Amino acid sequence: MSYDVLPYAIEQLVELLAREANSSPGAVGLKQHKKYFETYFIKLGARTIVAEFDYIDHDYLEDYSSYYVKCFYDYHRKCARLHFFQESFTREEFSNALSSENPALLEKLKNTYLGFIVVKPLPKTIIGRTCLKTYPVDDDRFYPNIRRYSANLFGIDLEVKTLAYQEQDSVAAACATSALWSVFHGTGMLFHHAIPSPIEITKAALEKSPAEERNLPNKGLNLVQLGHAIRDVGLDPYLIRASNEHILKSTAYGYLRAGVPIYFSINLFDTTTDPHKFINGHGVAITGYKMDSNGPKPMCGTGLLLKSSRIEKFYVHDDQIGPFARMEFDDKLVKLVDTDTGKKLGEYSSLSTSFFNEAGRAVPKAILVPLYHKIRIPYDIVHDIVLDFDTLIEVFRPQFTQVLSEQLEWDIFLSLGNDFKSEILGSTDLSNGLKENVLIEKMPKYLWRAIGSIKDKPMVEFVFDATDIEQGNVFLRAIRYDNNFHNLLCLLSKAPQILLSANRSISVFHWYSEQEVSAE
Repeated sequence: MSYDVLPYAIEQLVELLAREANSSPGAVGLKQHKKYFETYFIKLGARTIVAEFDYIDHDYLEDYSSYYVKCFYDYHRKCARLHFFQESFTREEFSNALSSENPALLEKLKNTYLGFIVVKPLPKTIIGRTCLKTYPVDDDRFYPNIRRYSANLFGIDLEVKTLAYQEQDSVAAACATSALWSVFHGTGMLFHHAIPSPIEITKAALEKSPAEERNLPNKGLNLVQLGHAIRDVGLDPYLIRASNEHILKSTAYGYLRAGVPIYFSINLFDTTTDPHKFINGHGVAITGYKMDSNGPKPMCGTGLLLKSSRIEKFYVHDDQIGPFARMEFDDKLVKLVDTDTGKKLGEYSSLSTSFFNEAGRAVPKAILVPLYHKIRIPYDIVHDIVLDFDTLIEVFRPQFTQVLSEQLEWDIFLSLGNDFKSEILGSTDLSNGLKENVLIEKMPKYLWRAIGSIKDKPMVEFVFDATDIEQGNVFLRAIRYDNNFHNLLCLLSKAPQILLSANRSISVFHWYSEQEVSAE
């Protein structure tokens, strides 16, 4: 039998996973994936499963040929692929569609496709390459890293927008490898590099490791080894220590907006114990975020308002849970105590996870961003320029409240030059003359953008060359959204005390000093 068509139910899914992985329903039912998929498919409205048997999956085949084929036990080399649809239909109706007797169903299949799960023929790590539709995108929930995946099911061309996910293979790949594999599925399309299989990532990561470390089975990768794997695909690893919530949110957001998925290194703690118990280090791929509509939170110590501070949740590919799993910023702390002396070691900001029935907490360690080598200017350079500018403007703002009634909220993010111009072309906030002037100006391939707004109304935008060097002229130009604010900046830029006080933002004020006051 090449395929089967079954009505969706979580029990049916567990049975299929167990049978095709040579496992047992009891063992599959204990996996956290079972609980996660149960909720996920209810949200997506799954109605039917089409099970495609004897499916050859490239990533598993690479792992199989490198390790499993050499084992004494006769592991299978073919997988199963489970397809999910919102449409209800029977095996007979599906057979008629393949026989061209029910063309209407073919269109319904294309329009109601939810994606697929590859089932690996391994007894424990069974969830292979998985491409499932995301939860609906709304005004607060964003998945900037998703791409189009095609699936041909017996000649039926199906498509889903998502980012690939798979469970950690405890032999060929650790959790870090699975997370980086998902990250590469995003950067592969964005920066045009080949996407390695998990075992290829593991080998690249360990190529320069000490001789006493075994490649396979692999028990885990550190950040240095992950950096080797990133360089192996032609990208540069950018590491940011991100225990500070402001740094974590703002930096991650700055790159996520450009479609770059991010590797997130965390420490997991069990909060059901007192003191909280360290479990292990873990790695996930940040694939999206959710914004709080209540407004930004001032940056501690400076008062800077960043749009990124509104982030209340990350969506991550967690190989132990599922794709687009929630991690929430809920202001809860992890309390650490030296178990030998009883001495308190401090309290650390953490995020919620789905581990241990929501009792597991994640303490951030670092984020690792794979970047195209010509993106040379890091986020913090632009952040510090904006901070310096905003601090100076806030000093003078009480004198000009008619022009600037509130403090600016800043949206700082990386962007492709072409995306920037497409957005400018479609903007209704710019005059036609200024719009043409910006559109015909030569721009580098990658830009940093910093948009200052009041109540979501843009007042000004600063554009930076992301491909320059830190000692170069990073600031390119400003975009005038509000004429009165533009004119105020032109006047302030000529004030001696501004030029003496400006530090990192001096290039911005120099630019304004050369501009004419607008009469528009």
